[in-house]
Amino acid sequence: MKWTVLMVALMMLLCTAAFAQLATYDDGSIYSGNPNFSGVTYSVTTTGGAPAPIAPKSVGSLGLQIPSDVLSSSQSASAQEKTQTLMSTSQDAAYAFAPNNAGGAVNSAYEMMIVPTGGYAPNNLYISYAPRTVASCNLYANLPLWMDCSGRGNIWFYEWYPSGMLDTQYAGYIYNPGWYKRWFFADTPGWHVLQYNCGGWSNYAYIYVYGQNSYWVNPNPAYDPSPYPYPYWDSQITYTYPPTGHTYYSTESSLATLNA
Repeated sequence: MKWTVLMVALMMLLCTAAFAQLATYDDGSIYSGNPNFSGVTYSVTTTGGAPAPIAPKSVGSLGLQIPSDVLSSSQSASAQEKTQTLMSTSQDAAYAFAPNNAGGAVNSAYEMMIVPTGGYAPNNLYISYAPRTVASCNLYANLPLWMDCSGRGNIWFYEWYPSGMLDTQYAGYIYNPGWYKRWFFADTPGWHVLQYNCGGWSNYAYIYVYGQNSYWVNPNPAYDPSPYPYPYWDSQITYTYPPTGHTYYSTESSLATLNA
């Protein structure tokens, strides 16, 4: 009888340990420790008048896999671009580095157009080159982001960190629709989700950042001169934000300080 009780207790303990390794998130996804299967609760809290976004779906619920090709841009931010959060560009420049231009194959999974649930996304956002929307890169890499804006207005840029923290930055005011460019800096290992708003929402873009330890996540990324002293948009930059003229700060982060 004692052995039966002990066996039942042991089986219950093993089952409890197995289920403890699984976590169910608010979108129904389950995270089991696999870095391909990331479910988090994404913050939608903004400051400075930024429109409140719709939380993106988790990597797990979308079934996204970490892209096997690790991007390293053949471009680098010029000295002038390091002081700007937004630059005017062209559609040709956005497509210039796509593999199909060189006769290579394009993985359709990397071009998924993921839009807000029940929402309308008149703007487009691409990673490294158009029409790519899912990518991976190494820690401290810089990748160009291409923005196809359908109209004029204030541009607010959103970045969700692996912890679910939302960093909101005001990127400027554009007077003409068209193509614009900014840079992504990979400062934290894990999945990052990007989006912007300019008179309407863009699609989401997903970037997986490789690090020395893929399971480490910095919950509050901030400027750190060691070991990589180059997170250029940690420096103070002056912006013109019509019409109020207030001072804005990044949500829960010191990545950027916005002054008007």
